[in-house]
Amino acid sequence: MASCLCAEAQVFETVDGEGGKVNGYNASENVIVADGFWKDWFVQVGLDMTLQNPYGYDFSKVFPNGKSFGLDLAVGKWFSHQVGLRGKFNWENKLPLLENDHANWLAPFYQPGVNREKGGYIAAYADALFNLHNFFGTYRPERKWNASLYPRIGVNYNFGVSKGALNAGLGLLNTYRISDRWSVYGDIAYIMTGSGFVGAEKVEGTGTGSNSNGYLTIGIGAQVELGRKKIENGKLKIENSRTSQAAKPSEKVKGDEHAVLTNGIWDNWFVQAGLDMSLLNPYGCNFGKVIPKGLTFGLNGAMGKWFTPEYGLKVRVQWDNGLIPNNGLEWVSPVDDPKQNYKKGGLAAVSLDAMVNLTNAFSGYDPERKWHTSAYLRMGIITQFVEGSGSPLGGLGLEETYRLNDRWSLFGALGYQVTTSEGMGVSTTGMEVAAGTNGFFDIDFGVRYDIGHNMFYRDAEEKRKAYLQPLTGHNWPRFAVNTVASVGVAYIGKTVLKAVVNEERPDHSDHKSFPSGHASMAFAAARSLDKEFRKDCIWIPIAGYAAATAIGVERVVNDHHHWYDVVAGAALGFGAAELTWWASDKLLGKGSHVAVGTSGNTVDVVYRFP
Repeated sequence: MASCLCAEAQVFETVDGEGGKVNGYNASENVIVADGFWKDWFVQVGLDMTLQNPYGYDFSKVFPNGKSFGLDLAVGKWFSHQVGLRGKFNWENKLPLLENDHANWLAPFYQPGVNREKGGYIAAYADALFNLHNFFGTYRPERKWNASLYPRIGVNYNFGVSKGALNAGLGLLNTYRISDRWSVYGDIAYIMTGSGFVGAEKVEGTGTGSNSNGYLTIGIGAQVELGRKKIENGKLKIENSRTSQAAKPSEKVKGDEHAVLTNGIWDNWFVQAGLDMSLLNPYGCNFGKVIPKGLTFGLNGAMGKWFTPEYGLKVRVQWDNGLIPNNGLEWVSPVDDPKQNYKKGGLAAVSLDAMVNLTNAFSGYDPERKWHTSAYLRMGIITQFVEGSGSPLGGLGLEETYRLNDRWSLFGALGYQVTTSEGMGVSTTGMEVAAGTNGFFDIDFGVRYDIGHNMFYRDAEEKRKAYLQPLTGHNWPRFAVNTVASVGVAYIGKTVLKAVVNEERPDHSDHKSFPSGHASMAFAAARSLDKEFRKDCIWIPIAGYAAATAIGVERVVNDHHHWYDVVAGAALGFGAAELTWWASDKLLGKGSHVAVGTSGNTVDVVYRFP
């Protein structure tokens, strides 16, 4: 009964012409208005009851050993009729009339009442709300009942033992609107948290140390919607309402609202796959030694959906140290034989990312934009196959994408994730239980594919079929040919010079030290990136030159080259790219009789006779 109560927080409009088309779009529940940032906020206040279940304890004895009561406060926003975010604060086992002196399963163990006397515990959560009614059914602004599923990530702190831990969970929010502004809600969730939260000083005292504790939380309360709203004839309206006239995706509507966009259940889905590198940093370990002790490689895959041009959700799977071993890896369990981690399958994480497209949110929506920068909040679980442990995982990060055409994109992401010590194996942290938190950087890059046409973006590829007069964007055949040619010229140049100079390497392995072939080819590729992308995004050439420089430094550090070998190689590669691009412009430029284009999976070179 408690989980069947709450309020509808979102307010969105339908458009005129139901069943027909407006400006080429189906005028149905799929045509929505994505509100501006300051619209559709709500506040919740309520009471909750938690049922603690520390690892190794019989849940049937949760009354009274694991029962506690507390207060909930939350602020949230619906970004569309399907997806929103909520921040929630919980204070448990302290407020008058809500204490339970028999909550033995709240640390400190075997000291009933001490937890309450010292302040109980507090928790802060971030929830990604997913409205099941509006996603799987028809959106109706007058609907009173709404059920929303949410994954959760957060932190908690136990005053009884002055310890905290990361937590992650999954829950269901059911809402019921009782007036134009007020609602009631029911909330139920199951949450995992690290064993350090229960504050055990020894593993034997709690049965914890290699797994997480769980607790069920049930809450009820009231919700108020912010903003000016009213009910007319049983339907929710907005004072000073926006126009219901649908607009083209590239146009703006009145006020601070974004364009009217089509986003049905099957629209704007994508899948992605890529390579992954993680820099582990277990609690108490020196991050300066992360290479090679904490370096892992792996794969990642994901499926997601953009609900508006600014906001989306993505389910992601990461698998590290299962296919690509690192023989120098030490900071994974078991600590006495880390190679067993790879032999037993490595580590894996499953998470959900709540994505905010910063480019569209701050610069305005442009359906032809190629570059996009997004921030994400990550919530999930992580496991080490060698131990079979599972722990909460949370993180933040940035992702950069570039649209190649109407379906394919490239992506690169950098995030920082945290987990309890069980997530990397208790034995690697120097602690018996998870009183501290492990962290690791996660670096991804790969490709993304839109399943079906992405309704939020359109490609201008058909506008620039010919090489001679490209209207917008990049000329990919020219870039591919010039890059390959630049690297090829650098390769030929370094081969000739090595044979002529015949200088011995610092490690005395051979007489092919001058110039550095790695540096020459790396800087040739970096200069080609600079030529093609400098005007669009300065960070691409910067990244290219940084990578080329890193390659050169590595060659010197490992005694494969002298420093001047690398400098000469860099100059050779830079010059090779300059020569190749200059010759390309002369040969293929405007007025020439040669053109380069694509046909299917081939690159075609055509000569037009005078």
